[in-house]
Amino acid sequence: MINDIIVVDISQMYVYSSLRNGETEAELLNRAVEANNKDIEAWKNHIKNYPETEAFKEYLKTAEAKKFKVMTWDEYEQGEHNYYINRPLKEITADRFNEMLNILPPKCWTTINGVEMFCMSEMLTGTYTDQFARIGDKYYNKIVNLADRKTWIYNFIENQRRSK
Repeated sequence: MINDIIVVDISQMYVYSSLRNGETEAELLNRAVEANNKDIEAWKNHIKNYPETEAFKEYLKTAEAKKFKVMTWDEYEQGEHNYYINRPLKEITADRFNEMLNILPPKCWTTINGVEMFCMSEMLTGTYTDQFARIGDKYYNKIVNLADRKTWIYNFIENQRRSK
């Protein structure tokens, strides 16, 4: 299927485009690289014209870091899963936990095995979102798949407890 072949910026797991009718995979990849090269030139011009605007420098840095790869949709979904779920569990402050609890209505606010957790109601992409957790006076944050409880923080806490 033609729409099953996509080109992805693997530095951010972002889908750039899919294969067009009559297009080869090499042409798809080249199209992505050429579009990004135009973006890089545009950001360089913006920086030259507006040197005080720091955001343009960050956009240029992001564009220059892009790495494109042609893959199937299934490969992308696995890569996206790894990109988000393999990030480490981070310890955060109580203030950060409470700020996130009160910024948007929480999703799936629950306690499992002594770990109080909630997810942000705004998704990063698909079903991936930030989850925040509290165990006693320790607070944590991690990106999880809302639809897959195996990725939730309490599992990482349990694994840490077992390995000690």
